[in-house]
Amino acid sequence: MALAGAVHLSRILDVIEALVTASGHPEITAVERYGHDLVPGGASPAGIRVRYETGAEAYLWGAVWPRENALPTPEQLPPPSRRVDRIAVFTAWLLDTARPAALRSWQLVALPDLGPTEERGKAPCGLRLDCADGTSLLLRATAAGGPEQDPDVDPYPEWQVPAALSAS
Repeated sequence: MALAGAVHLSRILDVIEALVTASGHPEITAVERYGHDLVPGGASPAGIRVRYETGAEAYLWGAVWPRENALPTPEQLPPPSRRVDRIAVFTAWLLDTARPAALRSWQLVALPDLGPTEERGKAPCGLRLDCADGTSLLLRATAAGGPEQDPDVDPYPEWQVPAALSAS
């Protein structure tokens, strides 16, 4: 049973990694996999790391959380200074365009006790993915700052998800 979960998370991470890489967003300088535990909630959770031109990084990784609050997908990408929100919304946008066969649906989620104090349970901290086989996974978003400070204003407001985006 653990092997099926491991293969499943690995396949979903393959899809997300391919979409982020294919997006061509100008602020992204690298996309790579990390972690060893391919079952959500492990000590070394598997995920993807997205590196930005400021040196900051954002992560999406397989997690287990007791509760989630579903959120609508905003029409504006949060600024780089809000990396956790930005990677979660960015990934939802990519999924909305690509509609990968491995997934039936996806939803931005807020997680209780995470985010800025005044926004706990309201800020996007991950994605709930409903897979084509009927299973569900949570990808939690986290971030780390880099040597340069991330701007409070989007440096690429004209960027749009490519219409022909595909995870293949």
